[in-house]
Amino acid sequence: MKFLISDLDRIVDTLAPRALTCSWDNVGFQIGYAGQPVDRVLCALEITPAVIEEAVEKNAQALLSHHPLIFRPISHLTDEEAAGVLTLEIVRAGMSLIVAHTNLDKSPVGTNRALAELMRLQNIRFLEPEPGNPRFGMGCIGELPQPISIKKLITQIKRLLKIKRSMPVVCDKERNVQTVAILTGSGNDAVRGFDMRSADILVTGEINHHAALEAAIMGIPIICAGHYATEALGMEYFAEALRNHEEIIKAGVEILNAQQQSPPFQYL
Repeated sequence: MKFLISDLDRIVDTLAPRALTCSWDNVGFQIGYAGQPVDRVLCALEITPAVIEEAVEKNAQALLSHHPLIFRPISHLTDEEAAGVLTLEIVRAGMSLIVAHTNLDKSPVGTNRALAELMRLQNIRFLEPEPGNPRFGMGCIGELPQPISIKKLITQIKRLLKIKRSMPVVCDKERNVQTVAILTGSGNDAVRGFDMRSADILVTGEINHHAALEAAIMGIPIICAGHYATEALGMEYFAEALRNHEEIIKAGVEILNAQQQSPPFQYL
């Protein structure tokens, strides 16, 4: 019996349920044919021309991305905008696309858990457990083996995420911390209402100027390690969970990590 795109979509939904998706988000099966057989899947943080080209070269029938390609309702599909260009390329290549975004952020095999484990935090739990479903939740929180200065924590994060540039921070770098809250990607919403009684510091991808100002006023230490850097490893973590899934193993489906992806920003 052939393994189909619909089967892949169903398995993704069991690991990162669409029912948990934030109301403003757009996830799930976005492009392709549900009945298309698949034996090779390429996982990437986001869809770019380079990722599509890599998928074609590796004969992948499906793409699995974290960031939605189709985010808002489409009124037209042309090569005059980025989403149109990429969608047309996927269709032309005969591939399908499945997206797991905020539903993956809330998954125990998702982006936040991936960073927490990479940092070797102990007693990892959800920052905001899902009401009525504590197996899922947004963000993670855990403890470092012992208190360290924020300066040393920054050094560790840069090493773990292979970051060679400086990182924006809102903090006293000599301050000692042990309990770390994690929210990969954008952390703007986490600043307001952040409870310093639950964590000593927030590690996130990015926050805007106003969130940084609020954090500084309220004395909330924050490390911004980069949107791409904090989430790219999350898709590798999720890909490994898919590789270990019984149905994937039985069907012999290859789950590949995209190699031709990089952050959009350059630092000069």
